[in-house]
This record gives sequence, structure tokens and C-alpha cells, in this order.
Amino acid sequence: MDGPLDVDEIWKSLGTWGRYQRGQMFLCLIAVVPVAFQLLSVVFLVYRPPFECNVTTASDIFPHEDQNNSTYRFVYNKCTIDVFSNDTDFNSTLITSTDCVSGYTYDEPRDVSIVTEWNLFCDGGEKAELTQTLVILGQGIGAVIFSTLADMYGRKPVHILCHIAMFAVSLCAAWSPNPAVFTALRFLIGAFQAGTGLTVAVAALESLPVNSRYLWEIADLICWTTGCILVAPVAYIFRNMSWRSMQIAFAVGSAYSLLEYWFLEESLRWLLANNKKDQAEKIIRMAARMNGKDFNSVIKAASTKAKEMETFLSNNITPAVTTPTSEACVVNDSKDDLKPTKPEKYNAFTIFQHKRILLNSLIIWYTWTTNSLVYYALYLGSTSLSGDRYINYFLMALVEYPAAASQWYSIKRYGRRKSCLIFHTLAGVSLAVSTVCLVYQDDIPELATVSLVFNFLGKYAITASFSTVFLYTPELYPTNLRSAGLGLASMCSRAGGMLAPFATSVAGVVVWLPGAIFAAMCLLTVYLTSFLPETSGHELPTTISELKLWYKANTGGRQKPKPVATA
Repeated sequence: MDGPLDVDEIWKSLGTWGRYQRGQMFLCLIAVVPVAFQLLSVVFLVYRPPFECNVTTASDIFPHEDQNNSTYRFVYNKCTIDVFSNDTDFNSTLITSTDCVSGYTYDEPRDVSIVTEWNLFCDGGEKAELTQTLVILGQGIGAVIFSTLADMYGRKPVHILCHIAMFAVSLCAAWSPNPAVFTALRFLIGAFQAGTGLTVAVAALESLPVNSRYLWEIADLICWTTGCILVAPVAYIFRNMSWRSMQIAFAVGSAYSLLEYWFLEESLRWLLANNKKDQAEKIIRMAARMNGKDFNSVIKAASTKAKEMETFLSNNITPAVTTPTSEACVVNDSKDDLKPTKPEKYNAFTIFQHKRILLNSLIIWYTWTTNSLVYYALYLGSTSLSGDRYINYFLMALVEYPAAASQWYSIKRYGRRKSCLIFHTLAGVSLAVSTVCLVYQDDIPELATVSLVFNFLGKYAITASFSTVFLYTPELYPTNLRSAGLGLASMCSRAGGMLAPFATSVAGVVVWLPGAIFAAMCLLTVYLTSFLPETSGHELPTTISELKLWYKANTGGRQKPKPVATA
């Protein structure tokens, strides 16, 4: 039929969880697992075991002197060797301190990680930290580039391009000859990983009606957590093998990307917003056939709903700002000469041209930065805790399952905005308590356990808040700006991710400082988030005009959130 179509009504008429939608959701969800592999495998690939300087000889330290070992006494530290005169007196004289001239010793195979293979200890340690920093930087750049391309050319082609590229580059990383090549390839992995994850998230979000969108993020978090957890057993299986074998194993998780083109479909909402009528009609007909629905009935219901919304808007909004709530019509059975409204094209710079959109974006960007810093700092520090590093990492990942359950209940009961407030408050308070207990654990040993418990509670809360913001963010932008908006937020979060690896080093100097900063940032996020509009129960906006009208009616004290119905 000619005329505008309501996309939410199309999905409802087709059956929210019909065979077509289940198949597409499955393809989107399994892509999350290898995305988690590529980001968090670095915890084991760049593992630095406990070490100290290797045994040396006097000739290695004093090559131009004719001396023997009996003349000196050596004290081996982590990064230095103290050379003392070999006197019988208790107070022997320190002659010199030198680097580990004979390398390092540790209780692990030589190629268990890039650190041990390439001796990235002490002065070379910054090369290992740079590996994680650049992968986060790559994510930020990739988020902006590929999310913008996804708004211009579609979610499907950009996602498949990034996924195949991530597979190829991660395989190549296993044959890196030196740290420089490995670091450069990790940068590219970060860029393609961001493009893979963000595009599939937006595509999935746009394939569900308003009251079911939050279920995607719950499922996404569960699959992400599963990917994070699987990193531990994979790493354990390859613990006595080269890190290169481990890298290949993680890369193989994306091998199916070579077949995605023939199974994954383009976002219907994006096609409708960009007047791709032939492709949109083909997808609707396919979905109707797979779900056992009548195509004409689906189109009639969507057209009727769109006209009702058009009539409502025309009667309640001045003509200067009236725009259809639904995407432009693209399905035309009669193939008559239809002249659809030219779709509005936006890019990342559009955000800076509208004051209200920019203000909301600044709040979201700060929130993403906070979440990224706290989330990855807690993750990367897991293997430095006392006990088995595989078990510590596994438990740190496992806590995300209850976070997913809590997020599901909270979003269903309170909506996006209040859920963010709840989880950030819990994270801030938990990390503050954990930090206080950490400071006084020497005086009261029992506080060490209390600190660890609240540390895990903070990880639980920041996971739930991160996942909620991931759902919340794209709903704050119109269709042709949605991927770019999510991409910019993801890019800003990389500032926090790049700082996360240094949190452990800072704690070694001032033990309470990282926790205090994390807690303060979380509590500031609570205050800022209170200025954002609630998105629960609202259709995704298509144009800037619709977005501004919606902001005006649903921001701050004027917010009247609708109850979120069960899908």
C-alpha cells in the first residue's frame, strides 16, 4: 500500500517473536561472543607472571674486569640486581645496582604470553600496556567511522565487513614477529571489533517493537557475559601452549562471519527511513511467509496506525514542526509512480548543531567514560588478586549473570533512566565502601574480605549500568543518526578504557585513589542522568523534528514514563 508505515506495527503484526525475528536475533546474539573474545583475551595474552632477575655472573656485570663470583654477593630483585662486596662482615658494601642483564626468571613457559616471549618486563613493560591502550583507541576510532558508515550505507554491509576483517586480522596477530606488529594489529582488531558490535546492536534494537526493545539488551548482556566467561576455559586449555595457539583459538570464533551475508538481513527500520522500497518489501514478504502471516494484512495494519499518528500530530502540533512519526512509505504493491519524501540525512556533526541534543549527548558521553573506566579497571585487575588467576577472572565474569537478571527486572519495572540512577548509585557506594575497607585492612584483617565483597558488588552494579546505557543511548537519537550517536558515545568511553590499565599502578602508589575516583565519578553520573528523558514506552524517533518535540515533552520534571509492558 501507498503512504507511511508504522514499523512497530509491522513487527507486532508479524508477531514479535516469530520465526523470522528469532533467526535474526540469534545471528545478532552469536556475534557478541567473538566480540567479547577479542577484547578480553588480552587479560591472558599479555599476562605478566611473578618474576625476578635471572641468575647472573660477575663477568656479565663487569665485562672489562677479571673477577669471579666469589668476589661479589648478588641480591636479585624484580627489575634490578644489587651487587655487594662479598665480605664476611654483616654490613657488606653495596657496589652497584644494575638491570637484569641475564634476563628474567618465572614459573611459566617462555611463550605463555607476549610478555614472557618478548621479555616485556620492567623497562619494556610499557609495550605490553600500550597493547591494551591502543586496542581501546582503535575501538574509539572504529566506533565513529563504522557507525557513521552504518547510518549511510546500512547496518548489514558494515557489520559483515567489520566482522570478516576482525577475523582476518586476529588470525594474522598470531604470527606477529615482534611487539610493534602485534600492537598495530591489536589496534585494527579494536577498530573492527567496535564496528562489528555496534552495528549488530543497532540492527537488533531496530528489529523489535517499543515494548520489547529492552529484551534485546538483556539477551545481549547474557551473550557478552558468556563470551567473557569462555575466555577463562579457553585460556586454561592453552595454558601450557604458546599464546599464539590461544590467539588462533579466539580468532576462530569469528570464522562463521564468512557465511553471514547469506543469512543476516538489513534493518527494516533503516530501509524504510531511507526509502529502499524494493528491499523493504522483500524483507516484509519473507518475514510474513516465515511467520505464517498475510502480507497485505500486515501492511494494512501498519498503514492504518501510521495515518492515525499523522492525524494526531496534525491536530496537536503546529505545521512548522509537524512530521510523521513513522518512517516514509517504501512498499508499493501497485508499483504506481510514488514520490516518497526525501529522507533526512544526518552525520555525527549534526549532534553539535542542536543544543538540546548536544547537552544530552555530553551527559551520555560522560556516563560511557565512567562505565568504561570502572568496568575494565576491575576486569584487568582480576588476575592480580590473590589466588588462581583463571578462577579470579572466571568469578569476575560470572557476576555479570545476576547483573543481567537485575537489569531485566529494573528496566521492566522502572524504565531506562531510573535503572541507570539505581545501578550507578549502587556502584558508587559499593566502591566507596570497598576503598575505605582497603585502607584499614592492615589494622583490621577482616576488612580485606569485606573490601573484596564490595568490589564484586561494584562490578555487578557497573555491569548492569553499562548494559542499560548501551540500550538507552541509541533510543535518544533519530533513525539516521542512531548509529553515529551510539558510535560517538562508544568513542568517548575509550578515554576511560585507555586509562583502566593504569589503575593498578596508581593503586601501588596511593592505594585508595582509584577506588575514590571510581566512586565519585559514578555518583556524579547519578546527578547528570537525572536531566535525561525517559525512553521506555516511546517509539524510536525518525527525524530531528520528532526528537525535539519528544525531548520537550519528556525531559526533567515533565517526564511521564509509561509502564513497560511485558513482551
